[in-house]
Amino acid sequence: MSPGVAFAQAEALLDEGKSLMKKGKLAEACPKLEESYRLSSRSATLLALAMCHEKQGKVATAWSEYIDLGAAARKEGNKRLEADAKARGAKLELSLPRLTLSVPRAAAVDGLEVTLDGAPIDGALWGQARPVDPGQHKVSASAPGRKSWEHTVSIKRGERKSVAVPALAKDASAAAQPAPAPEAPAREVAAAEKGSAGAGDGAAGPGKGAAGSGKGAAGPEKAAAGPEKAAAGPGKGAAAPSPGKGAAGAGKARAGSEDAAAAPETAAQPAADAPGPSAGASSRHTGSFVIEAGVAGGALFGLMDAGSFGDLSAYSYSYNVPEGELIAPCDDEVCHASFDPAIGPFAGGEAFVGFALSEELHLGARVRGGYRFGGGYLLVGGPSVSMRFGRIWLGLSGLVGPVGQEAKVTGIKGEIPSEVVHLNYGRSEVAVNAREGSLPESALVETLAFGGSVDVSLVLADLPSSGWTSGALLLSVSPTVMKGLDGWVFAAPASLGYRFY
Repeated sequence: MSPGVAFAQAEALLDEGKSLMKKGKLAEACPKLEESYRLSSRSATLLALAMCHEKQGKVATAWSEYIDLGAAARKEGNKRLEADAKARGAKLELSLPRLTLSVPRAAAVDGLEVTLDGAPIDGALWGQARPVDPGQHKVSASAPGRKSWEHTVSIKRGERKSVAVPALAKDASAAAQPAPAPEAPAREVAAAEKGSAGAGDGAAGPGKGAAGSGKGAAGPEKAAAGPEKAAAGPGKGAAAPSPGKGAAGAGKARAGSEDAAAAPETAAQPAADAPGPSAGASSRHTGSFVIEAGVAGGALFGLMDAGSFGDLSAYSYSYNVPEGELIAPCDDEVCHASFDPAIGPFAGGEAFVGFALSEELHLGARVRGGYRFGGGYLLVGGPSVSMRFGRIWLGLSGLVGPVGQEAKVTGIKGEIPSEVVHLNYGRSEVAVNAREGSLPESALVETLAFGGSVDVSLVLADLPSSGWTSGALLLSVSPTVMKGLDGWVFAAPASLGYRFY
């Protein structure tokens, strides 16, 4: 077909496909657009095809086509189309179903072939999440001497599923078939006999020599006989330099020896080509390390009503004893300051380091820290576990660490010894009579706090690959509750981070 005719047919199919798509007849429109793009690979046709597949619900197919469209537009210098394709692809990426085909070590036998909907999956991609269209998909596995296995999986939009290929059972019928006897020794003996016969006959007439040369050169009739004779022909022909029968016989003998020597190489070839167990190790395979890092910010609320703001020895307090009234000096052991609750914004970061027990379950440790504006800080960490449900990660973290906040000082209290509490109206502490203006307006109160957080993360972009950048962009919120040695601490951080796994 000439380029002009192909272009005209492609243009007609494009117009017809667009018309059908406007009428909602997608099942008829998409094939016409596919054929139009096959005849003439134009960006306008690829855009229409991707939009048709997107309307059909084939989001993975459309997403892939938008990526191809962006690359084509970039090559053409069409920045507007490139940006449009990139935006459409990014929108679809959030709802892509992803299917992982994992092959355990015990199942990775020699010659194993895994297919998805009939298409072979390279061993390097085993264990790696791959975008697929919503609906049913057939996973198959086969290997020499093993029984085949098939499994049908149904997946919805935005869903993630994993299928593990089991160890294939041995096929008893295949194992019972005897291996073919090697032919090389018999051929070698026959060639030697022919060589001896040729040597005894001596020189031959032109007709015989031509016949020998004809066999080696693989004449029209012999060449059509099959690949084995055609392949053997050049060796035999090269061995017949003269038209004598003896020379032809020697040529055959040498050809036979060449065939015999080639036989072991041919027999060994399948073993060399047979694929061994694939590593199957992708960046998302079970057993890989997981690292997440991000920036965080939010609110820190402290109900730490007691603590110290420095040297309290300048203050004293009094309480009743059997001998009368006792004036006792303050220190950090018997006196403490009281504070008002405080709330303020903070900014910092957080990190998670762990291990992928499975693609959907990560176990490790989380650390979170930040500076509270107005004075204060948060630096806590502990064990953490998170599980994936579609586009949502849910996790729990146990946290421990120091927390500080700048808060208003409301006074100082001194401790009354327990043996004289009955002489002080049952009170265990008493207010310190501080001189007016001697108390600071605010101070940093610190405590060691214990608690935990609920971690909820939304996958903004899932970016699997075979490189170290494989992972996902996450938007997370982690409401936190912690009990301090004195009071309570509440935090509501939100973070934007990237999880490498």
